[in-house]
Amino acid sequence: MRTPVRSTCRLSDMLAHRPAPLLATTLAIGALVAIACGDGDAGVPATDGTTQAAPTPTASTPPEEALRLFVQRRLGQSFVVECEEARRPDDVGKQCARFRGERNGLLAYELGPTFSEFTRLIILERAGGSWTIAHLENRDPDLPEVPGIPWPLQIGATVVVAGTGDCLRVRSQPGVDSPQVDCIDDGETVTINAGPVETDDLEWWQLEGYGWAAGAWLRYPDETEPDATPEGEP
Repeated sequence: MRTPVRSTCRLSDMLAHRPAPLLATTLAIGALVAIACGDGDAGVPATDGTTQAAPTPTASTPPEEALRLFVQRRLGQSFVVECEEARRPDDVGKQCARFRGERNGLLAYELGPTFSEFTRLIILERAGGSWTIAHLENRDPDLPEVPGIPWPLQIGATVVVAGTGDCLRVRSQPGVDSPQVDCIDDGETVTINAGPVETDDLEWWQLEGYGWAAGAWLRYPDETEPDATPEGEP
C-alpha cells in the first residue's frame, strides 16, 4: 500500500534538508511559506536570525453600529442611520439618529422615532475596535429639556449652571433630603472639587465654595447658552 504524501508546511523541515549555501534563500522565502500555510501568527524571519512579529490587522466598526444594536436589541425596532434620510412609508415605525457633537473622543447622538421628536440622547465611547454606550439619557417630552450636551464631568473642571429656570440648589451632602445650603443662579460658573456620588437617581458633585449639587444641571461653558433655562432641578 502506498503511503499518502503529507505536506507539513514547516520551515524547520525545509531547513533540515537545505545545504548551508541555500540557507539565505530559504530564509528569504520564509514569509511566503508562512502565508501559504496560513501560519500568520508565527512571525517573519529577519535577516539577523531573529523573528519579527507579523503585523496584526485592525478593524473598527462605525459608531452607528452601536446605535443599531441598541435599537434592535433593546427596542426591538429597525434603525435608520440618519433621520434626514428616512422616507415614507418605508421607514415609518423605525428609529433614527442625529449626530450632535464630539468631545475628548466621545460622540453624542440624539435618537428617536422617525418623523417625530427625539426621545433619547446617547454618548458613545470607543472600546477597542468598536463603540459602546457611555451615557444614555431618556427624555420626557412633558418636561423642559436642559440645554447642552451632558458630557461626562470631571474633578477640576469649570462648568456652568444651566437649565434650572432659577437656581441650582446646593446641599450639605449628596441627596435631595440633605439640607440646602445655597442656590446658584443659572449662568454662574463653578469649579468641581469632588465626586461623583450617585444617589436618588442623580449624580452629585461637590462644588468649590458651595456644597453638593446634581450634575444634571451642570454643563461645560462652550456647550450651552445659559439663558435658555427650563425648570426641573431638585
